[in-house]
Amino acid sequence: MRQFYFPLLMLFFCSTLSAQDIPIKQDSLMLERGRSSEVTIDSLTVDRNETVPLRLPRLNPAENLSPQFTPFERHRISLNRERGPSLLPPIHWSGAASDFINTKSRTAIASMMPTRNTLIYGAATLGLVETPYFGKANYYNLNAGARYLFSPQLSLGVSGNYQSDFGVLPHWSTGLDASYQVSRNLMIDGGLTYMQTADNMFGLSQNAVTMDLHGRYRLNDDWYLNGYGGMPVMQQNNRPAAPMMPVMNTPYYGGSVEHWFNSTTGVEAGVIWMRDMFSGKMRPQPKLELLFRPGR
Repeated sequence: MRQFYFPLLMLFFCSTLSAQDIPIKQDSLMLERGRSSEVTIDSLTVDRNETVPLRLPRLNPAENLSPQFTPFERHRISLNRERGPSLLPPIHWSGAASDFINTKSRTAIASMMPTRNTLIYGAATLGLVETPYFGKANYYNLNAGARYLFSPQLSLGVSGNYQSDFGVLPHWSTGLDASYQVSRNLMIDGGLTYMQTADNMFGLSQNAVTMDLHGRYRLNDDWYLNGYGGMPVMQQNNRPAAPMMPVMNTPYYGGSVEHWFNSTTGVEAGVIWMRDMFSGKMRPQPKLELLFRPGR
C-alpha cells in the first residue's frame, strides 16, 4: 500500500514545486501603461506629419467681392521637416494659385522652423486683373508671420500684411490669432486684426479693429460642420461722409458643411449672412467653395 501512495506523493510534490517556479505575468494593460510613462515622448513631434494653418489674406481681389466664410485664405503648411547637415533649418517652399475669368494670381510661400515648436513664414502674391474697359492692372500682397506651438492642441500666431490694392487705396494690417483643439472632434480658432490705410491719392485715413471666430466639428474622417462669425469692434475715419472700406466694415456669420473626397481635395457649402452695402441689412447668401490641402 505504501508503494502505491509513494509515487502519488512524489508526483504531487514535484507539481507543487514546478507551479511555484512559474513567474506571475504582469497585467498587459499595466505593463503598457508603465512603458508609456517610462519613455519620454515629445508631444510636438508625435504628429510631425500634421499641418498648421496660416492666416493669409485673400489672394485675389475678385474673391473679396463675393461672400466668404472667412476673410482669410486657409493655406496649410506641413510640419514634416527633415534637418540636413547644415546648421540652419531648411526652408520649405509651397505655393498657391487663383484663376478667374479676368483675374489671376500666384503666391509663393517660404517657411522654416528654427525650433521644433516655432514656425516662421513669409509670402508674396502677384496678381493681374484685365477688363475690357480699364485694361490691365497689377497688384501685390506681402505677408509675414510666426506661429508658436505650445502643444499639439494649442498654437498662437502673429502676422503682418501689406496690400497694394492697385495703388489706389493700399492698406496694411497686423494681427494676433490662436487655434485650440478642444477635443478630438472640436476645434476653435480666431483672432484680432488691426487694419490701417497707407498713403493714397485721396488723402483718406481709415483704421479698424476686427475680430473673427471659427468653430469646426468633426463628424467622421470625411464630414465636418463649421460655424463662422466676425465683425469690426472699432473704426475711425477722417472723412465721416466717406464709407469705410469693405475690408474694414464687413460683419458676417454663417455655417457650412465640409466634405473631403480624398486626403487632398474637398468641398464646403453653406449659407453666410453679410451686410448689404446698399441697404445696410444682413442678407443670407449661399456659398460653395473648393478646398485643397497638401498631401501626406
